[in-house]
Amino acid sequence: MKDKNIDDSVMPEVKVHVWFEKDNGVYFGHGRYELLLHISELGSLKLAAEEMGISYRGAWGKIKKTEEVIGKPLIYKDNNKEGYKLTEFGKDFVNEFKSYYDDVTEFARKRGLELLHKVKIL
Repeated sequence: MKDKNIDDSVMPEVKVHVWFEKDNGVYFGHGRYELLLHISELGSLKLAAEEMGISYRGAWGKIKKTEEVIGKPLIYKDNNKEGYKLTEFGKDFVNEFKSYYDDVTEFARKRGLELLHKVKIL
């Protein structure tokens, strides 16, 4: 929702970076979200990794770490000839993360606007 009284050219864009981590490091964030989206769209972990400019091994490691932490598979392969697909849980997780991320971003945008008004920048 935009503030009708604010000119877009003066309103800075709000960026947020959110992720989930445990003692042993990050296990899910925007990068893994994008990786899963690419796997879903391209049907291939290899192509998804290439699209993101990361190695296949790195992409595989990220997926496996997340699966290990959450205790559920995110991707599967029907057979050795076909690429990967998202499990139903993987699809749900991607959709829920997107909703969560959008909520956090919208809150940050609104709160940022309040802050800029308070300090009389806008």
